Amino acid sequence: MMINIQEDKLVSAHDAEEILRFFNCHDSALQQEATTLLTQEAHLLDIQAYRAWLEHCVGSEVQYQVISRELRAASERRYKLNEAMNVYNENFQQLKVRVEHQLDPQNWGNSPKLRFTRFITNVQAAMDVNDKELLHIRSNVILHRARRGNQVDVFYAAREDKWKRGEGGVRKLVQRFVDYPERILQTHNLMVFL
Repeated sequence: MMINIQEDKLVSAHDAEEILRFFNCHDSALQQEATTLLTQEAHLLDIQAYRAWLEHCVGSEVQYQVISRELRAASERRYKLNEAMNVYNENFQQLKVRVEHQLDPQNWGNSPKLRFTRFITNVQAAMDVNDKELLHIRSNVILHRARRGNQVDVFYAAREDKWKRGEGGVRKLVQRFVDYPERILQTHNLMVFL
């Protein structure tokens, strides 16, 4: 399958490359491994076991990036304006600080306790062409956050992950790129792990 981005002008070069990577991979064992990794990670995050998430799922060299894009009319695309902005662009140490903030008893945002439910969908997996220890996973996430009976937020995003096999054959997240579609947040905050 090939996408001609000159003809299909709405498709970015990055998206065309990604669809080609996953479209040609038909490995059901790899797909199952990817689904298991994401399901286990989602469970740890849902129960707010953040330290366990860092220890068991996240590699020390991780790059965790959440961006938001500005969607422009076709007539505005001729200008070289920055379309994306970083919401988060963190490494392992910065994620660790954010985890400690979440666990701080003085963090008023967690009182009363928050409840999370994640839905991970559209999971696609493919091995890296050059590094056989690197697994590419594309997925969509819907995150439901509830606090009290009347304060509910729903987040949704597309994710592109890289999971690398390390010591003991365990895969850990080394890169997560989250494309968050809202330019203006409809929620109270984005203090969540997507």
